[in-house]
Amino acid sequence: MALEKTLIFTVTPGRSGSNYLSQLLSAVPGLHAEHEPEPNFVHVMRRIQHNPDIAFTFLREHKLPAIAKVSEPIYAETSNLACKGFIEPMILLGLRPGLIFLRRSPREVAWSLLERGCIPARTPLGFSYLLEPRDPFVLPLIGWETLSDYQLCFWYALEIERRCLRYSALASSLGMPTAEVTNKELNDWVIFSQLLSNLNLPATDAVREAHTRISAQHHNPNISRKEMPLMDDVAAAEEKVWGRIAHYEPLLRQNIQQRYAL
Repeated sequence: MALEKTLIFTVTPGRSGSNYLSQLLSAVPGLHAEHEPEPNFVHVMRRIQHNPDIAFTFLREHKLPAIAKVSEPIYAETSNLACKGFIEPMILLGLRPGLIFLRRSPREVAWSLLERGCIPARTPLGFSYLLEPRDPFVLPLIGWETLSDYQLCFWYALEIERRCLRYSALASSLGMPTAEVTNKELNDWVIFSQLLSNLNLPATDAVREAHTRISAQHHNPNISRKEMPLMDDVAAAEEKVWGRIAHYEPLLRQNIQQRYAL
């Protein structure tokens, strides 16, 4: 499919600075950045898990025509939903979007989701926005029904980490530009300017000034705050999840420990 724009999407679990990133990218000349805009991937995300053809229809008839109407030559969308069944159809349609791997420690992601009441397979928000163990093509989690809400959120964060690795390898094989950053690293101009360079975007003085201004703000905080249990209890809960998925992805834990210096 011909689309005369440079496209950029994120691979991210959510609760990791995607709204913040969208604001930072909006300062780049010639770039139109959105955070979960209409037509929103969420309208079909749940259905495409079991019927991928719906993703092609959504892209052709809704998302790509909307992007084509944007006046700027570069379009970036920082939704956490693109990596849940839309990247492969884009590639099959002939598109080669740049990918930003926006990451955050799985423990922090899981706790933030729990505070929001966004639980895979158990709450309306979780059902609409998150992958869940009964979806196809995800990390198997036998006996997930007996696990706690936190453990399900932690599993979800690990699933997105797995997808970061998978899409990074896919993008490399196809020559798609990529950049990786954590939510905390977005505050660092040197790291953010390298992200721009990796995506062939200009890191001008005006962009740097905007970065300083935007980074001084607090973005999309959780209104409800919960006190995290003792770390020993949290670690024990996470260990049960690791024990159930380790033989499916034996190198995932090592990669996560290295990325977040755990």
